[in-house]
Amino acid sequence: TKDSNLVCWSKYRRLEVADFQMKVAPQVNSFSSSQFSYDYKVVSLFVLPKDYKKNISNCFVKNASWINTSKNTDTTLRYQQTLFDLGEVYVRQFRKFIFDNRKKLAFGKVNADDANSEIMNNLAKRKAEYNTDTSFGTNPEKQRAWEITIFKELEALKDFSVE
Repeated sequence: TKDSNLVCWSKYRRLEVADFQMKVAPQVNSFSSSQFSYDYKVVSLFVLPKDYKKNISNCFVKNASWINTSKNTDTTLRYQQTLFDLGEVYVRQFRKFIFDNRKKLAFGKVNADDANSEIMNNLAKRKAEYNTDTSFGTNPEKQRAWEITIFKELEALKDFSVE
């Protein structure tokens, strides 16, 4: 079933103002807030189902995200999209881990939850680095450099995309 409250990551669909559906009082010092859902269902099988990648998702949660439309929405959307893209890099890393370790998972030699925790911790550190380096997406040169890096990382992991 498709949840209309979620926008799952796609290279063909960028975040837009209408996706930010949480209603909040006007924020003086904030531009936006977004909630992302990283979800997975992994079963230990010798042969992964063809659609195993779809069981590991990266989605934007509309009703838990807001944007201040009185601020620079272009910069804010670009910032939020970059966070979404960065999340996709780590979701693909997890899909790759599942694929590469499918036999070890089947024999209980590795734990998917532990791997997921480690990958999500790495994502949290990387987001903090991105926020600091780009001043939350407001430094155009640094922002562009991050976008290029993330694009290259997504390309390197394209075999683990759901598209």
